[in-house]
Amino acid sequence: MTEPLRNLKKNTELLILVRVLEDPTIKMREVATDLGITVQAVSQYLLGMKKKGLVKEQKGKLRPTRKGMQTLQEHFNAVKSEVDAILRRIMIVDSCIAIAGKEIEKGDKIGLIMEDGMLMAYAGMKSSSKGVAMESASVGDDVLIGRLEGIVDMKLGSLHIIETPSESDGGSKKADVNRARQKIESLSPGLLVAGDLVGSALLAKATPEYFVIHAPVESAMSALTRGVDVVFCGTHDSMDQIMHAVYTLRKETGYTVRWSSIKV
Repeated sequence: MTEPLRNLKKNTELLILVRVLEDPTIKMREVATDLGITVQAVSQYLLGMKKKGLVKEQKGKLRPTRKGMQTLQEHFNAVKSEVDAILRRIMIVDSCIAIAGKEIEKGDKIGLIMEDGMLMAYAGMKSSSKGVAMESASVGDDVLIGRLEGIVDMKLGSLHIIETPSESDGGSKKADVNRARQKIESLSPGLLVAGDLVGSALLAKATPEYFVIHAPVESAMSALTRGVDVVFCGTHDSMDQIMHAVYTLRKETGYTVRWSSIKV
């Protein structure tokens, strides 16, 4: 849990400010009852808020200051962002689409696993994630699985970054194309991604394989979370972007992507 949600004192302080905003004539006893705290606590909070310049008294009425309104908006926007992120992580999903790994009959008990970046369904398989087939399917068909239980065992792919010289340092023209080619061949990744135009130029020289150029960070992270190994090629700026996404994934989910990098 991060700072906006964990800071109970500030949350209480700003909830008092919200009540003052709604009703400048509100009594401290009413605020205390609304928030489940003592009148003395409300008095102490208001004293501190006045010192901070968050609230002022005009003609016997309490009013939020401009600073107070700005603080309210910034803090509760941050709280909303944290709550939204938590809700996304704990969202209950009771059905999903998977690819049938074997013949499936409607009503079969299904085990779900990730294979080469695809969610696969197998009748009768033991798995950390299971459900029931809502329809029959042949091998390779998409199939609706309902009554889901558990979480799919996530085996993340590995990220390998090939850092190119920046454009101001010569870009792909100054890169070691042979070294990049050898690295790609040795890794045999499931997905090649160009983080920027310099990375795209280098990959075009180093390999005949198809590589992704649109939404590079999003594409790379999507593949990694599905167990696909990724080579990501680009300048230092692009490297910073993909690493930021990797650290964000770890912060929000606890999953850690194994990664390595080389300069060419």
